[in-house]
Amino acid sequence: MDKAYRLRHPYISVGDSFGGSQSWFESFTMRQSGCGVVAAGDVLLYLGLHRRGCRTEEMHGLFYENGKISQSRYQQYLRQLRRRYFPVLPGLGMSWLVLLLGMNRYFHKHKIKLGIRWSMRPKRLTERIGEMLQKDFPVILAIGPNFPPFFRRQKLKLYVKEGEGAYRHVTQTRAHFVVVTGMEEGKLEISSWGKRYYIDLEEYQTYARKSSNVFLCSICYLHEYSLYDKGIHASTLSRGRKQKKK
Repeated sequence: MDKAYRLRHPYISVGDSFGGSQSWFESFTMRQSGCGVVAAGDVLLYLGLHRRGCRTEEMHGLFYENGKISQSRYQQYLRQLRRRYFPVLPGLGMSWLVLLLGMNRYFHKHKIKLGIRWSMRPKRLTERIGEMLQKDFPVILAIGPNFPPFFRRQKLKLYVKEGEGAYRHVTQTRAHFVVVTGMEEGKLEISSWGKRYYIDLEEYQTYARKSSNVFLCSICYLHEYSLYDKGIHASTLSRGRKQKKK
């Protein structure tokens, strides 16, 4: 990989963190299964900070006077998003479909001319990630569960960068959403649990093929609003109206 891609602005920070963390919450469900809410909330917050027309009422009062993010208000912000757009099932978490529907409902409600869909072509994964980063869009990446069977214990390694070209394995994960903030030298820079980690692209693709599934290991492809999204928005709003009638 010859090119390096990175977001144009510093990624969001709560205190000294690199993005948000589900571990900050008192709720056991959020600590165990809230990665999708954190990933979606952080991406929406980054857009709100750096893209015209993307700051919404959910973000009101989120910042101190010095521009830093209040952790207590950040947690309140994510609880609002979870309640309105991103339901999390105890023990099961949130599927990619719920994540997509929630983000498209958010965009539609606030008249934001963006859409999001699931990108399922493994051969175009790096191309899509690079394209989004060039447009200053953080990328939600799914590290799928073991499939089949779900009870296997295979995990994907996460690294920290120690020097020029040197990476050290520090932890591992599965069934987890992270946010990609950069890509270079065959590595993805990600935000997870409020920290900066790195994923080896070859290891990720091998994990998807052998330990999970290429359909479950993919990205949420964020793009300018298109006719494709009209169907998603319409079905989502229709479902919301039916729920209200009940």
